[in-house]
Amino acid sequence: MNDKARRLTSPAARKYTLEDMAKRLAAGKIPRNKWALVLMGGGSRGLAHIGVLDVLQKNGLVPDIITGTSMGAIIGGLFAAGYSGDRLKAVAGDLSLNKYVEELKPSFIRKDPGAVFNYLMLVDSRNRLLRRMGLAKEDAFEAFLKGLVGNVRIESLPIAFACNAVDLVSGREITFVRGKLSRALRATMSLPVVIAPARTKGAWLVDGGVLNNAPVETARKLGAKAVVLVDVHRPLKKMPPGEIRNVFQLLQRVADIMRAHANERAAGMADFVLRIALDTEALNFSCIKKTIREGGIRAEANLEAIRKFVSG
Repeated sequence: MNDKARRLTSPAARKYTLEDMAKRLAAGKIPRNKWALVLMGGGSRGLAHIGVLDVLQKNGLVPDIITGTSMGAIIGGLFAAGYSGDRLKAVAGDLSLNKYVEELKPSFIRKDPGAVFNYLMLVDSRNRLLRRMGLAKEDAFEAFLKGLVGNVRIESLPIAFACNAVDLVSGREITFVRGKLSRALRATMSLPVVIAPARTKGAWLVDGGVLNNAPVETARKLGAKAVVLVDVHRPLKKMPPGEIRNVFQLLQRVADIMRAHANERAAGMADFVLRIALDTEALNFSCIKKTIREGGIRAEANLEAIRKFVSG
């Protein structure tokens, strides 16, 4: 790993890497007296995290640590940076990106949240055609995220935060515990094929969900005594053989199976799992309010159990 990539993954607070902190926790040098909220990736389904955070915050249950992947990382990162549940709802519902992305002008984009995501994907795809791969340059996605959080650094957030990505060069999972929040969020949301990798010198970073869609272990390495996982993954359904008609559908099915089993393993590592059943495609952003509301409903229904769990 080159120096720049190493700086992305090194020192959390007090200048310790995640590995160093895990050793210190095992030696009893760091107390496990905190609880963590782990927010799973899932595209549009991840917006349910907003409803969960809104309910928790309004009931005095703010986590000491937040870790997340992809959409879970974006929602968790914004919350850790000071976005309230109500403000997160406004960002998800309105997404007035014209104030953050200079190119974004058409009025229909400002009225349709789904169109915003489609527009950003088109801008990113166009940029990939116009520049050679490997060029480190801020794109529409990162500009949007920087518009939301500015130049705030992860290590200065009021709530301890970490998110992950996967480096295509080394094949390793990269964990962000310091550095610019906007860059970390840009990396963790880089869904392969749909969104170009986040590029740094010597590293091409894609969605952390490729290897780990629920960073429970990271939360423990940051000192969490109790870990609550918000699970938004869609359970794998049986598929009739006739529906696999070409190599692309075959590869998609293989990826779905691998992802589903990885998500189930991650859920087994958490202490408390808040399961939110959403049968929505990851890139379907047409039901934002409904998705957020469902997250809030599930959090309300489990509120006392969560309170008892994290206070025990």
